[in-house]
This record gives sequence, structure tokens and C-alpha cells, in this order.
Amino acid sequence: MSSETRRTEEPPVPASTENASLLAFADHLLAAHKQEETRVSGEVQQHVTFLLHKQEFGIPISHCREILRAGAITRIPEAPAEVRGVVNLRGRIVPVVDVRTCLGLDQAVVTAKTRLVVVEIAGRLFALLVDRVARILKLASSQIDPSPDPARHHAVTGQAKVGEAAIHIVDVERMLLSRPDMRSSADKE
Repeated sequence: MSSETRRTEEPPVPASTENASLLAFADHLLAAHKQEETRVSGEVQQHVTFLLHKQEFGIPISHCREILRAGAITRIPEAPAEVRGVVNLRGRIVPVVDVRTCLGLDQAVVTAKTRLVVVEIAGRLFALLVDRVARILKLASSQIDPSPDPARHHAVTGQAKVGEAAIHIVDVERMLLSRPDMRSSADKE
């Protein structure tokens, strides 16, 4: 038998088997994503979530400029209780706001996991001091229920359930700018 005859007698190995399985997998992912999109209705927004005393909170990512390790914070005499001090962010002095204090929790203790979430509100930068950043999450407006206790935390406007976790949605602008002492500390910047 010649080598040409041998080639035709051997069963051909389908070259597209791997490609077909990859395409099937991609189709499966696409179908699952479309199902998720139809299940979740309403405007979808990304949120940066962070932990404060074992509770998860989220803010719209559109307000977030960057996330930094909590380095040296310079204390400012006679600053409001919520203002832990200031940081120098590439030559710009930015007030550091203790989110725990703003929400009526005990003052934060700075650890290796503590982060500063730099947000821009009304053209001003603030560094939000949080226990740690948890994740970035897409939430549809239909997933966010009104806050169960709006009187307790004026800035917590809603709550979303993601799996077993309850994520408290914070209106950063309300938290920072509804307080006269916070407006004046941002003006000093």
C-alpha cells in the first residue's frame, strides 16, 4: 500500500472538534448572559462595594476616581468628627472622611486592609475611609429596594440582595454634602 492510500484509509481526525467545543462553550456563556439580562430589568449601574463593621455598602462607580491604600493621614485641628484629616493626592489636598462615623458606626481603625475610595462630588474630591473594598458589582435598578430604615442612616437610600449578601446603597452626595460642616471642609480645599 502506498502512503497516499494509507492516508485515505485512516479515519480523518476532525480538526474542528476543539473549535466546536469552544464555540459551544462561548454560545452557552452568551445564552446565560442574555438570560441574566432579561431577568434583571431596569437601568444597570456598576457599584464599588466596601465593608464597614461586617456590613457591605455600595456606591455608584461613576463617583469613584480611584482606590488607594490608607497611608499617612494628616489630622486637622477642629475638623468635624467625620473628617479624619487630609491626604496629599499628587499635590492636591483631599479631605479624608470616615464613612463609619458618617453612618453612625464606631470610628474606623486603620489596618493593612483599610482603603481610601476617592470620589468626586460636585467637582470636589473626597477620600472615603473604608474598612476594605469588597468588589465591583453590576446592579439593575429593579434589584435595589428602598432602604428598610431610612431614619437610621439618612444616606443609605436602598438595599440590594446579591446571593446571601445584603448590600446597602449609599448616596455619597447626600452623605457628604447634606452636612454643613462637610460642605465647608470641601470648600477649604
